[in-house]
Amino acid sequence: MSSLDMLPLTKLDRLRMESSNNRELRDRFLNDPAGVLREAGFALSDSVNIQVIEDDETTHHITLPPFVGTDPAPQGPSSQPGSGPSTWECTTCTPTTPIAAGSLASLACV
Repeated sequence: MSSLDMLPLTKLDRLRMESSNNRELRDRFLNDPAGVLREAGFALSDSVNIQVIEDDETTHHITLPPFVGTDPAPQGPSSQPGSGPSTWECTTCTPTTPIAAGSLASLACV
């Protein structure tokens, strides 16, 4: 049993952690993030653009959700007719959505 098996992590968190120790996976994740996510069981639309950005010892990236103004309820894609349900507004509640990829929100939802 590895230490990863003992932690209550999402699939995305496990993938991110594994990429810190597996150079081949890391290189593939940087070059073809959508392909790696699909292999891991994530359902992604072809219209979604996934970018993986590599941190290093001196540079760390923090992602922000799209800006929707001061009141996100009446704005944004999920409130447009026919757009269906959306989870992009709250990455804290949706740790495995693409918007959370690389964000601290995926760790806060465990």
